[in-house]
Amino acid sequence: MGVYRLKPGFWGHLVIALAWLGFLAVANRQASQPVTSIFPYLAPVVFFAWVYSARWGFLFAGIATLAALPGDYVETHTRAELFYAGLSTYAQLTGAVISCVLAKIVLERSGQS
Repeated sequence: MGVYRLKPGFWGHLVIALAWLGFLAVANRQASQPVTSIFPYLAPVVFFAWVYSARWGFLFAGIATLAALPGDYVETHTRAELFYAGLSTYAQLTGAVISCVLAKIVLERSGQS
């Protein structure tokens, strides 16, 4: 996964995805009602899994999980609750990565991609 083997446009995609997740993280820290839907976090995860690889999808699933934790959640919940919330979010996002990669494999084998 060397830098010289990355597809053109990778750095632009990386900056946009990190900026999007950063925006969501800041919104979660500042808002009285955090973003609880998984879909805004899912967009960069699925994009990187589809365009680059499952590794990138799993990496972004981890980053998105961190971005999804509301700021006050750490102070108002126990470590166990925090762990299970993060694990649940990461499991949902990695499930999407696996589904995305499998769908891409099926499409490539059927000749539609």
